[in-house]
Amino acid sequence: MIRRSFFGYLAAKLPYETVQSGLPDPTDTGLPGVVTLQVQIRANQKSLVDKKKTVLKKGVEVQRGAIYGLFDEEAKELISPVSGVVTAVETRTGNYGRLFALIHIDTTEEGEADTSFSQALAENETSGETLAILSLLPELGDLIHTRQKDIHTVILSAMEEDLFINVNQYALVARKDDFIRGAKYIAKVVDHAKVVLALPSYLKGEAGDMGIETASIKNLYPSGNKRLLAKAVTGKAVSADKSLHEEGILFFNAEAVVLLGKALRTGTLPMETLISVRLKSRKTRMVSSRVGTPISHIFETLGETLEEKDHLIMGGPLTGTSVYNHTFPVYGDTDAIICHGQENMPRLSDTFCINCGKCVRLCPAHMPVNLLVRALENGRYEEAVEKYDLDACVECGLCSFICVAKMPLFQRIMLARHTLAESKKSAEKGGA
Repeated sequence: MIRRSFFGYLAAKLPYETVQSGLPDPTDTGLPGVVTLQVQIRANQKSLVDKKKTVLKKGVEVQRGAIYGLFDEEAKELISPVSGVVTAVETRTGNYGRLFALIHIDTTEEGEADTSFSQALAENETSGETLAILSLLPELGDLIHTRQKDIHTVILSAMEEDLFINVNQYALVARKDDFIRGAKYIAKVVDHAKVVLALPSYLKGEAGDMGIETASIKNLYPSGNKRLLAKAVTGKAVSADKSLHEEGILFFNAEAVVLLGKALRTGTLPMETLISVRLKSRKTRMVSSRVGTPISHIFETLGETLEEKDHLIMGGPLTGTSVYNHTFPVYGDTDAIICHGQENMPRLSDTFCINCGKCVRLCPAHMPVNLLVRALENGRYEEAVEKYDLDACVECGLCSFICVAKMPLFQRIMLARHTLAESKKSAEKGGA
């Protein structure tokens, strides 16, 4: 195996959005009539959902801020962002074969929030119970791991993971008090590790009074990529076959830290997420939406009419995922939604590589993408790993962006990784 990819990275090239671009305060999309919560499930749980053998089922009333288990009342796994009545629970197969349970809720008036969290917070703000509850908030799942002694670095990132997005930068600047509160809480529960704020170099003045170690990063894509940030902060590249967690690194976006700070300040569990919305006019609007809000409700609030054959993308333009239905809900990690009208639809093709070499020159992991794609086109996934460093990819999507032939290189890489992971699972089951 080549294994040369993580010894160095090429310089970033594409500028991110900034909070100095004149965007107004986020538009609050309000309380939608229906929200849909999503929980990833295992294959053996699908039949339980299909047979209606769940705790949350049609007719069950839920309360804003209350914590529920889908299959077991004691196994708390999701927070209701609204009060209302469950109207249906169904399964859906997502990208790369992942299975999800979808819980549809008709919303009612807000009313009082559930007090379970405020009681736990009052008793002990850093107890295991409090941490477990807070870890259910959007993008705060790793809070549950903060006390592990093998964690040596916690990165708080005000960088963005794709283009057309500035939610983390906005969260750091506009909601600084809550950010500081959340950051100090993380530092308190992980006092054995170093906590570092990674932020765009143009915002380094914002961190002067926070009392947090900082790392100034060029505001150029893909500097906000988690693996590249880990390298920039620690000075050591993450092994291609290991996760950040396995390398002793935890990662929290600035927006999630702000959400944590708000929860500590208010004693409630906020379930809103900031989203950069790219309209068909190519203008960007920032909104604040409840988790579970349908995409259609967001565009309706912004006065954008969705039409047949519009192209909807959840996420940024380089690493986002197409969705086929405007009723798709906002998830906890949704930071961008893009709508392309027919007139500005990005062009893709199914032609062959012309060997121009642009993807090779731009790849931050120095992968031989032109050779890799030939192996992927022919389904030689093991060869792609052994000879062309498939598992060294940092999933930035620059290869597809720069491809002259407009090949879906990023999607082929992701498909290959999924296929190999599923093959490994099958082999392990067979061996057992």
